[in-house]
Amino acid sequence: MICSVLRRAAAALLCTSMLTPAFAAAPAEMKQEAAANVEAHAKLVQTMVDTVFSYAEPGFQEVRTSAYLTAILEKNGFKITRGIAGIPTAWTATWGEGGPLIAMGSDEDDLRGLSQVPGSPVIKPLVPGAPGHGEGHNAGVPLMITAAIAAKAVMEKNHLKGRLMVWPGIAEELLGGKAFYVRAGVFNGVDACLYAHIGGPMFGTMWGIGGNGMV
Repeated sequence: MICSVLRRAAAALLCTSMLTPAFAAAPAEMKQEAAANVEAHAKLVQTMVDTVFSYAEPGFQEVRTSAYLTAILEKNGFKITRGIAGIPTAWTATWGEGGPLIAMGSDEDDLRGLSQVPGSPVIKPLVPGAPGHGEGHNAGVPLMITAAIAAKAVMEKNHLKGRLMVWPGIAEELLGGKAFYVRAGVFNGVDACLYAHIGGPMFGTMWGIGGNGMV
């Protein structure tokens, strides 16, 4: 299921990265290449999702989570800028040159008091009263990382100009991160932003425009 979402995200990323008259949409073979790359990283996806789940760090305390995810991006050729917008756990990972700048984000903090044994249909905390990922934030940034890796590979192979920027939604549950990013100019020069969030148990994928900032 996650790989299905990732394949669509990678394809959308390629389409968005080609915002020039010469490339109205990504050729089908490039989308297939991106999808194959996502499938090849299925084990990495599972490991990232489970690892971030195990850290269970609340807002502004995503220390191990940020270190772990940025290390994977750095290993895959992305330049890491830490402490953005004055937030110690916030970061961006960038790659590419020229062309449009595509930002890719998702949240990574968890909720207090929601420690939970994975796979259990009933409330069963791993540690009573401890924080836990009750809203799927352990999956969002790993999804974007995998899509970015896939898009980067296709862009390199086909000599496509463009820049990718992966960013985390720090302290989303506290309304903490994104407003500070905007104020600090983190999104200045961004041509398009793709944002992902895990939804309910309907085993589907939705695309849409919404989620206006109200605070």
